[in-house]
Amino acid sequence: MTGNKPDFKKAYSLANEILVSSKSITDFPVPIKAIVKEKGKGLVKCKTFSKAKQYGVDISDFGSDSAVIIAYHGKFIVFYDESEPEYRINFSIAHEFGHFLLKHSLNLPKGEKYDSQEIETNYFAAQLIMPEQIIRTLQQRGTHINKSFIKNTFFTSDGAADKRLGTLARTNYEWRSRSEKEFDDLILYKYCSFIDRICPIKKDFYDYDYEEEMQNKRNSWL
Repeated sequence: MTGNKPDFKKAYSLANEILVSSKSITDFPVPIKAIVKEKGKGLVKCKTFSKAKQYGVDISDFGSDSAVIIAYHGKFIVFYDESEPEYRINFSIAHEFGHFLLKHSLNLPKGEKYDSQEIETNYFAAQLIMPEQIIRTLQQRGTHINKSFIKNTFFTSDGAADKRLGTLARTNYEWRSRSEKEFDDLILYKYCSFIDRICPIKKDFYDYDYEEEMQNKRNSWL
């Protein structure tokens, strides 16, 4: 964060790095628990609320949160409410894991810094679970992008899908730097099979110049 303001660029870049580098993600919806195990490097575990007592943790301290991350003997545990729908669990775990990856201060009192951290981790979780690059590419291919499509394709809630649509409506791809756009291409290349399965390129609209440009970029990555 910059001061008490959310660092959206940092959260977005971190999610992108995981999308590109993670061996756990080969398709969507993302396997969030596997990602935590892979990227947490042994420092983060996921446990249910019902397991909390084994760690001497009183879940009544969690309030109404669907998940919470706590420090435990030099490591971290993401406790989650197993009674919640699976799509809500996934987003909640991604959100809490974002606190760890973004090196946030835990157990902050309500206030400006707390709110900024929450916004930042929500932005991270949304990009990890519903990648902007993939959604925009599907839209360019003619897919009708609405709340129902995002909810069903990326296995998320109505609320998360609504917020994702709002965020995408406020951002402009053309504002991205050249290096950011090249990173976007890495994500599109890695998940091209998923994109093709959801919305194959129509023969009438196949852009050979674009494909040649993309292939040249792919060759440069090898």
